[in-house]
Order: sequence, then structure tokens, then C-alpha cells
Amino acid sequence: MRERTALVKLEPEAGPRAEPAAARWRRTRTLRVPAAVEPRAALAPRSAVVRAPRAAGPLVRGAAGALLVALAGLAASGWFGSDDSFTERLGQGCEQLEPCRQLEAEAARREQSCWLGCGRELSDHRMARLLRYRAEERSAVREHYRQRDDAERSEQQNEREQKLADWQREQAAHSAEAEREQRERLELERLRQDRIDQRVQAERQRRISYLALLAPAARAERLEQCHAEPERAAAGPAGCEALVLDLVEAATDGAEKRKLAELNEKLLHGGVPAPRAAAAKPPASTPNS
Repeated sequence: MRERTALVKLEPEAGPRAEPAAARWRRTRTLRVPAAVEPRAALAPRSAVVRAPRAAGPLVRGAAGALLVALAGLAASGWFGSDDSFTERLGQGCEQLEPCRQLEAEAARREQSCWLGCGRELSDHRMARLLRYRAEERSAVREHYRQRDDAERSEQQNEREQKLADWQREQAAHSAEAEREQRERLELERLRQDRIDQRVQAERQRRISYLALLAPAARAERLEQCHAEPERAAAGPAGCEALVLDLVEAATDGAEKRKLAELNEKLLHGGVPAPRAAAAKPPASTPNS
């Protein structure tokens, strides 16, 4: 350690070797100088120092002690008189964000209102802040999961709606295809029936044309033969109905048509057709004729 030096003024000594004109200075070695010595203070006479009266010392010490006792009492009353219910609420904790914010606000108010011995209030405030941080984290996590669940439900709903729309389109396509096939079948059936009707009508026209070429007696004979057949007689009135219509249509005039209709009604109600006369045979020739 470096040694430090200082100049120290020495007072003049009494004696024959004293130097009255000026003070002597010499350099002294010291390790540290705790404080600079004011020359004037060092040279000040003892009579200039003002000393406090000794009677004031007990009064100052008593006032200071009373102040310390009062401060200690205030701190003790603030410490022991604090609200234990708030500490219990902090110990119970909080799950939702809003109650945690209320606890933090109340803890901040208690800390601001405290001015001595506020260690407990500071600890409560830190605990309330921590509870609020944790509640915010839980709220953020719940919100994240809620949004994820909402997105999953929305996606599932969209998938169901898409599947329903696809199924409806498929059903509509199947229905359209079935209707088209039904229309095609109906059209084919109509065409087939038209061809059948045309064929039947053509056959009937040919029969009518043939019956129109016959004589009125021949057409009446055809009607009598129809009612004389056992199969058509068993069928009833419908047995010879088609033939009657053809014969009436093939008749040339109205009188013949009325005769055919009267003959048909007579035969339907059990009338027996009159036997026709056999054709006259020529007389046999004799040898004498």
C-alpha cells in the first residue's frame, strides 16, 4: 500500500530557539487521512467552542424514546389490526379473471394506504398480482380451446352440410334419371300401343271393307251364324258386339242398318232365327218327259 504524506503545521514552542515570525511545517507519513483538518478549526481557541448545556440531554433522549415507542405502536397496531379476511381470500385464490382483478385492486389500495410496516401489504399485493396473472393465463387457454372447439364444430357443420348437399344432388340426379327413364318407357309404351291400335284399326277396316262387298242377306246371315255358335252365345251380348258394329258400318243404307240392329236384339233376347228354305231342286227328268 502506498504511503501518503501530509503537511502538518506545528505551533511555535517557547524557548530561545523558537521562531516567532512563522510557523514551521514538516512532512509526516501516514497510511490514511480520515478527514481533512481545517486549519482554522484546529487553531480556534477553546473558548470559541459553544457547548450545549448538559441539562438538555435527558430531554432529547426522552423525546426520541417516546417517538420510537409511538412509531412501534402504530406499526404493531397496523400489523395486528389488518384485515384477516382479505388474507383468507388470497389463500383461497380465484379461478375467474374478474374476481382476481378485484383482489389485485383491493391489494393495491391497501398497499397505497399503508405508510409504516407495509411488508404484509406488499406481499399481499404480489400474491394478488400473481393470482391475476394465472387467471389471465387460464382465461387465454380457455379462450384458445374455445376458439379451437368452435372452429372444429364449424368445420364439422360445414362437412355435414357439404355431405347433405352432395346427397341431395345425388338424389336429385337419381330422381331426374328415374323420371327420364319413366318418360322414355311411357313414350315407348304409347308408341307400341299406337302401333297396336293402328294394326287393329287396319284389320277392322279390312273386315268392314269385306263385309261391305256382301249382299244385305249375307250380312244378316253372318249375324245369325254368330249368335248360333255356342262359344259366342256363352259369352253373352259381348260375343257378337264387334261383328254387329262391323256389319252396321258395312251396311249401305239406313234401312239395312235398322234391320241388322233389330235382328241382333231379337237374337239376344232368345229369338230363334227362321229356318231358311232349302234351295229348290230341279225336278227329276223322266224318260217319258
